[in-house]
Amino acid sequence: MTKILVIHNQTSGSSFNQRWYKKSFLKYFKKYLPNTSHDLIITEPNLENQLKKIELTIYSRIIVIGGDGTVKEVADHILKNNLSIPLAIIPVGSANVLASSLSINNLPKLAIKTACLGTPKKMDVCLLNNEHFFLICLSIGYWSNIINETSRGLKINLGFWAYIMTFVKQWKVKRTNFNFKLDNNNHQIEGNTLIVANALSLFNLQPKTPIDLFDAELEVLISQNKSIFGFFNVAFSFFFGKSRFPYLTKLKGKKITLSNESFKDKAIQIDGERIEVDEINIELIPKKLLIITK
Repeated sequence: MTKILVIHNQTSGSSFNQRWYKKSFLKYFKKYLPNTSHDLIITEPNLENQLKKIELTIYSRIIVIGGDGTVKEVADHILKNNLSIPLAIIPVGSANVLASSLSINNLPKLAIKTACLGTPKKMDVCLLNNEHFFLICLSIGYWSNIINETSRGLKINLGFWAYIMTFVKQWKVKRTNFNFKLDNNNHQIEGNTLIVANALSLFNLQPKTPIDLFDAELEVLISQNKSIFGFFNVAFSFFFGKSRFPYLTKLKGKKITLSNESFKDKAIQIDGERIEVDEINIELIPKKLLIITK
Protein backbone atom coordinates (compact mmCIF):
# COMPACT_ATOMS: atom_id res chain seq x y z
CA MET A 1 0.00 0.00 0.00
CA THR A 2 1.23 3.51 -0.86
CA LYS A 3 2.07 5.59 2.19
CA ILE A 4 2.81 9.30 2.53
CA LEU A 5 4.71 11.11 5.28
CA VAL A 6 3.20 14.39 6.46
CA ILE A 7 5.50 16.79 8.33
CA HIS A 8 3.59 19.55 10.10
CA ASN A 9 5.20 22.62 11.65
CA GLN A 10 2.39 23.98 13.80
CA THR A 11 4.32 27.15 14.65
CA SER A 12 4.72 28.31 11.03
CA GLY A 13 1.27 29.87 10.95
CA SER A 14 -0.85 30.47 14.03
CA SER A 15 -4.04 29.38 12.24
CA PHE A 16 -2.62 26.10 10.99
CA ASN A 17 -2.62 24.15 14.23
CA GLN A 18 -3.65 20.59 15.09
CA ARG A 19 -7.32 21.53 14.91
CA TRP A 20 -6.85 22.81 11.34
CA TYR A 21 -4.94 19.62 10.48
CA LYS A 22 -7.77 17.38 11.66
CA LYS A 23 -10.61 19.50 10.31
CA SER A 24 -9.24 20.75 6.98
CA PHE A 25 -6.11 18.92 5.91
CA LEU A 26 -7.43 15.40 6.53
CA LYS A 27 -10.72 16.26 4.85
CA TYR A 28 -9.05 17.13 1.54
CA PHE A 29 -6.27 14.56 1.86
CA LYS A 30 -8.85 11.78 2.10
CA LYS A 31 -10.83 13.32 -0.75
CA TYR A 32 -7.88 13.35 -3.16
CA LEU A 33 -6.14 10.18 -1.92
CA PRO A 34 -8.92 8.01 -0.45
CA ASN A 35 -6.91 4.79 -0.55
CA THR A 36 -3.62 6.18 0.73
CA SER A 37 -2.40 5.91 4.31
CA HIS A 38 -0.11 8.42 5.96
CA ASP A 39 2.12 8.99 8.97
CA LEU A 40 2.33 12.34 10.76
CA ILE A 41 5.31 14.10 12.31
CA ILE A 42 4.81 17.23 14.41
CA THR A 43 8.08 19.13 14.13
CA GLU A 44 10.27 19.68 17.16
CA PRO A 45 13.12 22.22 17.54
CA ASN A 46 15.59 19.70 16.08
CA LEU A 47 13.77 18.34 13.06
CA GLU A 48 16.95 16.76 11.68
CA ASN A 49 17.12 14.37 14.65
CA GLN A 50 13.50 13.39 14.06
CA LEU A 51 14.19 12.64 10.40
CA LYS A 52 17.25 10.54 11.21
CA LYS A 53 15.04 8.13 13.16
CA ILE A 54 12.69 7.49 10.23
CA GLU A 55 13.12 5.16 7.27
CA LEU A 56 12.00 7.66 4.65
CA THR A 57 12.38 5.29 1.70
CA ILE A 58 9.10 3.55 2.63
CA TYR A 59 7.15 6.67 1.63
CA SER A 60 6.03 7.56 -1.89
CA ARG A 61 6.20 11.28 -1.13
CA ILE A 62 6.68 13.73 1.74
CA ILE A 63 4.20 16.55 2.32
CA VAL A 64 5.51 19.50 4.35
CA ILE A 65 3.00 21.80 6.02
CA GLY A 66 5.15 24.77 6.95
CA GLY A 67 7.22 27.67 5.74
CA ASP A 68 10.45 27.97 3.79
CA GLY A 69 12.55 27.07 6.84
CA THR A 70 10.79 23.76 7.41
CA VAL A 71 10.94 22.91 3.71
CA LYS A 72 14.68 23.66 3.69
CA GLU A 73 15.34 21.36 6.66
CA VAL A 74 13.51 18.46 5.05
CA ALA A 75 15.13 19.11 1.66
CA ASP A 76 18.56 19.25 3.33
CA HIS A 77 18.03 15.79 4.78
CA ILE A 78 16.86 14.41 1.43
CA LEU A 79 19.79 15.93 -0.46
CA LYS A 80 22.52 15.01 2.02
CA ASN A 81 21.32 11.42 2.08
CA ASN A 82 20.89 11.20 -1.71
CA LEU A 83 17.25 10.19 -1.40
CA SER A 84 14.87 10.22 -4.34
CA ILE A 85 11.58 11.06 -2.63
CA PRO A 86 9.22 13.70 -4.06
CA LEU A 87 8.71 16.68 -1.75
CA ALA A 88 5.37 18.52 -1.67
CA ILE A 89 4.66 21.87 -0.01
CA ILE A 90 1.60 23.30 1.70
CA PRO A 91 2.81 26.87 2.35
CA VAL A 92 1.83 28.30 5.74
CA GLY A 93 4.96 30.32 6.59
CA SER A 94 5.78 34.02 6.62
CA ALA A 95 7.12 34.38 3.06
CA ASN A 96 6.65 31.03 1.26
CA VAL A 97 9.10 32.05 -1.46
CA LEU A 98 9.74 28.55 -2.79
CA ALA A 99 6.05 27.68 -3.03
CA SER A 100 5.36 30.99 -4.76
CA SER A 101 8.21 30.35 -7.22
CA LEU A 102 6.62 26.99 -8.01
CA SER A 103 3.21 28.69 -8.49
CA ILE A 104 1.72 26.69 -5.62
CA ASN A 105 -1.47 28.38 -4.47
CA ASN A 106 -1.49 29.97 -1.01
CA LEU A 107 -5.06 28.77 -0.46
CA PRO A 108 -4.63 25.61 1.66
CA LYS A 109 -7.37 23.69 -0.16
CA LEU A 110 -5.67 24.17 -3.53
CA ALA A 111 -2.20 23.60 -2.11
CA ILE A 112 -3.36 20.29 -0.61
CA LYS A 113 -4.70 19.25 -4.01
CA THR A 114 -1.33 19.98 -5.63
CA ALA A 115 0.51 18.15 -2.83
CA CYS A 116 -1.67 15.07 -3.30
CA LEU A 117 -2.14 14.98 -7.06
CA GLY A 118 0.74 17.06 -8.45
CA THR A 119 3.56 15.82 -10.64
CA PRO A 120 7.14 15.25 -9.41
CA LYS A 121 9.74 17.29 -11.27
CA LYS A 122 13.49 17.57 -10.71
CA MET A 123 14.49 21.11 -9.70
CA ASP A 124 17.91 22.74 -9.46
CA VAL A 125 19.56 23.44 -6.11
CA CYS A 126 22.58 25.52 -5.10
CA LEU A 127 25.52 24.36 -3.01
CA LEU A 128 27.59 26.72 -0.85
CA ASN A 129 31.20 25.76 -0.12
CA ASN A 130 30.47 22.10 -0.95
CA GLU A 131 28.56 21.93 2.34
CA HIS A 132 25.33 23.92 2.53
CA PHE A 133 22.47 23.30 0.10
CA PHE A 134 20.00 26.09 -0.55
CA LEU A 135 16.81 26.21 -2.58
CA ILE A 136 15.93 29.90 -2.66
CA CYS A 137 18.83 32.30 -2.28
CA LEU A 138 21.88 33.53 -0.43
CA SER A 139 22.18 37.25 0.09
CA ILE A 140 24.80 39.64 1.43
CA GLY A 141 24.27 43.17 2.69
CA TYR A 142 21.23 45.31 3.40
CA TRP A 143 18.45 42.79 2.77
CA SER A 144 20.28 40.09 4.68
CA ASN A 145 20.27 42.40 7.67
CA ILE A 146 16.50 42.89 7.33
CA ILE A 147 15.93 39.12 7.25
CA ASN A 148 18.34 38.39 10.10
CA GLU A 149 16.96 41.14 12.35
CA THR A 150 13.30 40.11 11.98
CA SER A 151 12.37 38.04 15.02
CA ARG A 152 10.78 34.61 14.72
CA GLY A 153 7.89 35.66 16.96
CA LEU A 154 7.12 38.63 14.73
CA LYS A 155 7.19 36.40 11.64
CA ILE A 156 4.78 33.92 13.24
CA ASN A 157 2.32 36.68 14.18
CA LEU A 158 2.60 38.98 11.16
CA GLY A 159 3.92 36.81 8.36
CA PHE A 160 5.60 38.73 5.53
CA TRP A 161 4.65 42.06 7.11
CA ALA A 162 7.16 41.36 9.87
CA TYR A 163 9.93 41.98 7.33
CA ILE A 164 8.28 45.24 6.27
CA MET A 165 8.26 46.44 9.88
CA THR A 166 11.98 45.77 10.14
CA PHE A 167 12.57 47.38 6.75
CA VAL A 168 11.03 50.74 7.69
CA LYS A 169 13.35 50.95 10.71
CA GLN A 170 16.51 50.46 8.63
CA TRP A 171 16.94 53.92 7.12
CA LYS A 172 20.67 53.79 6.48
CA VAL A 173 21.58 52.00 3.24
CA LYS A 174 25.25 50.99 3.23
CA ARG A 175 26.94 50.28 -0.08
CA THR A 176 29.94 48.16 -0.95
CA ASN A 177 31.96 46.98 -3.93
CA PHE A 178 31.03 43.40 -4.73
CA ASN A 179 33.96 41.64 -6.38
CA PHE A 180 33.19 38.21 -7.76
CA LYS A 181 33.93 35.71 -10.48
CA LEU A 182 30.88 34.35 -12.30
CA ASP A 183 31.87 31.34 -14.37
CA ASN A 184 34.99 32.67 -16.16
CA ASN A 185 34.19 36.38 -15.93
CA ASN A 186 35.34 38.82 -13.23
CA HIS A 187 32.96 41.54 -12.03
CA GLN A 188 33.14 44.55 -9.72
CA ILE A 189 29.76 46.15 -9.06
CA GLU A 190 28.82 48.64 -6.36
CA GLY A 191 25.55 48.08 -4.52
CA ASN A 192 23.87 47.54 -1.17
CA THR A 193 22.79 43.90 -1.57
CA LEU A 194 24.02 40.96 -3.62
CA ILE A 195 21.70 37.99 -4.07
CA VAL A 196 22.56 34.61 -5.53
CA ALA A 197 19.14 33.20 -6.37
CA ASN A 198 17.76 29.86 -7.42
CA ALA A 199 14.15 30.92 -6.76
CA LEU A 200 12.74 34.32 -5.90
CA SER A 201 9.03 35.13 -5.94
CA LEU A 202 6.51 36.65 -3.52
CA PHE A 203 2.71 36.43 -3.44
CA ASN A 204 2.88 34.40 -6.68
CA LEU A 205 4.32 37.44 -8.46
CA GLN A 206 6.94 36.32 -10.96
CA PRO A 207 9.83 38.57 -12.07
CA LYS A 208 9.69 40.13 -15.53
CA THR A 209 12.52 37.75 -16.43
CA PRO A 210 11.55 34.64 -14.44
CA ILE A 211 14.09 33.00 -12.15
CA ASP A 212 13.68 29.45 -13.33
CA LEU A 213 14.12 26.54 -10.92
CA PHE A 214 14.67 24.18 -13.83
CA ASP A 215 17.01 26.06 -16.21
CA ALA A 216 20.38 24.86 -14.81
CA GLU A 217 21.49 28.45 -14.08
CA LEU A 218 21.66 30.61 -10.97
CA GLU A 219 20.85 34.32 -10.94
CA VAL A 220 23.00 37.08 -9.47
CA LEU A 221 21.07 40.22 -8.53
CA ILE A 222 22.66 43.42 -7.20
CA SER A 223 20.49 46.28 -5.94
CA GLN A 224 22.24 49.62 -6.51
CA ASN A 225 19.90 52.22 -5.03
CA LYS A 226 21.42 54.72 -2.58
CA SER A 227 18.37 55.37 -0.37
CA ILE A 228 15.59 53.37 1.27
CA PHE A 229 13.08 54.88 -1.16
CA GLY A 230 15.10 53.53 -4.07
CA PHE A 231 14.01 50.02 -3.14
CA PHE A 232 10.62 50.78 -4.68
CA ASN A 233 12.44 51.31 -7.98
CA VAL A 234 14.37 48.09 -7.43
CA ALA A 235 11.09 46.23 -6.92
CA PHE A 236 9.70 47.65 -10.16
CA SER A 237 12.94 46.72 -11.93
CA PHE A 238 12.65 43.18 -10.66
CA PHE A 239 9.00 42.58 -11.48
CA PHE A 240 8.50 44.77 -14.54
CA GLY A 241 11.89 44.98 -16.28
CA LYS A 242 15.01 47.10 -16.17
CA SER A 243 14.41 49.58 -19.00
CA ARG A 244 12.57 52.14 -16.86
CA PHE A 245 14.28 51.56 -13.51
CA PRO A 246 18.05 51.09 -13.82
CA TYR A 247 18.75 50.21 -10.19
CA LEU A 248 19.15 46.45 -10.51
CA THR A 249 21.94 44.46 -12.15
CA LYS A 250 21.03 40.90 -13.21
CA LEU A 251 23.47 38.23 -14.33
CA LYS A 252 23.31 34.47 -14.94
CA GLY A 253 25.80 31.66 -14.54
CA LYS A 254 26.57 28.30 -12.99
CA LYS A 255 29.33 29.10 -10.46
CA ILE A 256 30.18 32.19 -8.44
CA THR A 257 33.07 32.98 -6.11
CA LEU A 258 33.14 36.18 -4.03
CA SER A 259 36.21 37.96 -2.70
CA ASN A 260 36.48 38.09 1.10
CA GLU A 261 36.15 41.88 1.06
CA SER A 262 32.71 41.54 -0.52
CA PHE A 263 31.18 39.80 2.49
CA LYS A 264 33.53 40.38 5.43
CA ASP A 265 31.70 41.99 8.39
CA LYS A 266 28.43 41.98 6.44
CA ALA A 267 25.11 40.28 7.15
CA ILE A 268 24.64 37.01 5.24
CA GLN A 269 21.54 34.82 5.05
CA ILE A 270 20.82 31.55 3.30
CA ASP A 271 17.17 30.58 2.70
CA GLY A 272 16.06 32.93 5.47
CA GLU A 273 18.59 31.85 8.10
CA ARG A 274 21.67 33.70 9.35
CA ILE A 275 24.99 32.10 8.40
CA GLU A 276 28.67 32.93 8.96
CA VAL A 277 31.29 31.66 6.53
CA ASP A 278 34.98 32.19 5.77
CA GLU A 279 34.51 31.88 2.01
CA ILE A 280 31.71 31.97 -0.53
CA ASN A 281 31.86 29.55 -3.44
CA ILE A 282 28.50 28.64 -4.92
CA GLU A 283 27.67 26.22 -7.69
CA LEU A 284 24.35 25.22 -9.19
CA ILE A 285 23.50 21.51 -9.27
CA PRO A 286 20.84 20.85 -11.93
CA LYS A 287 17.88 18.51 -11.49
CA LYS A 288 18.86 17.46 -7.97
CA LEU A 289 15.63 17.58 -5.90
CA LEU A 290 12.27 16.00 -6.74
CA ILE A 291 9.57 18.58 -6.06
CA ILE A 292 5.80 18.29 -6.54
CA THR A 293 4.32 20.86 -8.91
CA LYS A 294 0.97 21.33 -10.60
